[in-house]
Amino acid sequence: MPEKAVKKHGFRYCKMCQSKLKQNGKTAAGTQRWHCRICRSSLTRPRPDLSRSFTFESFHSWLLGKSSQAELAGPARTFRDQTKWCWLVPTPGVLTGEIHHTIIIDGIRVGDQVCLIARTTEYVISWTWVERENSTNWALLLQRLPAPQYVVCDGQKGMLKALAICWPATVVQRCRFHVWLNTKSKLTLRPNSTAGQELLSLSRRLLHVRTRRQARRWKRLLRHWHRKHVDYVTERTVRDDPRPRERTWRYTHARLRSAYYQLNKQAEDLLRSSYKPNPKLPHTTNHLEGGINSPLRTKLKLHRGMKNEHQMVLVNWYLYTRTEVPKATRSCL
Repeated sequence: MPEKAVKKHGFRYCKMCQSKLKQNGKTAAGTQRWHCRICRSSLTRPRPDLSRSFTFESFHSWLLGKSSQAELAGPARTFRDQTKWCWLVPTPGVLTGEIHHTIIIDGIRVGDQVCLIARTTEYVISWTWVERENSTNWALLLQRLPAPQYVVCDGQKGMLKALAICWPATVVQRCRFHVWLNTKSKLTLRPNSTAGQELLSLSRRLLHVRTRRQARRWKRLLRHWHRKHVDYVTERTVRDDPRPRERTWRYTHARLRSAYYQLNKQAEDLLRSSYKPNPKLPHTTNHLEGGINSPLRTKLKLHRGMKNEHQMVLVNWYLYTRTEVPKATRSCL
């Protein structure tokens, strides 16, 4: 293997005879080769910066790719030894302070941690790691961002509480697909009662509401359903042997009643959303659920077996590549 050339006074000198060197092509790896005319020795010019950049680029492409370590062009153990320092490279910051019109927020569980993510309809703007989803942890993410005009979310209780505290003037649009899923879980896809069948049909129509006029019509249909089935919804059953300090009765159709009040809450928020000033306001969290969380779960499945710390590194680098202007991989060192 060629020795390394010594640099002195702007020239390259041979280690053995201290003579000036002459360029003599490049090695197979692209490294400059130097030749000594006196002792006929061959030397190379060291470039540790290029070697480090190449190693990190290989690590980055493997981390966000589909190949396993066994499919790489070399022993898996050698790859792990050469790239073990790459796990410690921090992800560049992305906070800009820009005020966005609409922000979509959601969380994804990775191992024993939860990643809270905020993005627009085009790119990721911020994320943070917490132990669980509650109002305190959601406030950590919201306080880092300027309050937008609208926010789209799935309606988690801690999230709504943090939004009311941190962004009180922001209009909250709950994801209609999550409303449909919750309604379907309470009514099933084949309700036995006529009231349940009609309410399930109304919840399906909610997914197709686009304009303010359609929102008003859907709200009138929901009110008409309640007037029609109010006796059925409020029907009660007396308990035979109630426990101490427990009510002596219960609602006979509690799941149907719960589904109605959930849709009624959505109807109250429906007209406050931005149909008139901005008809293109997203009414679901699909930009985040399908555009970020679903690919993340696929990558974590491809690299299953990672430690929790390494899984968090994978998520951080993937989210960074989905920001507005991510830097080149080599520039992140």
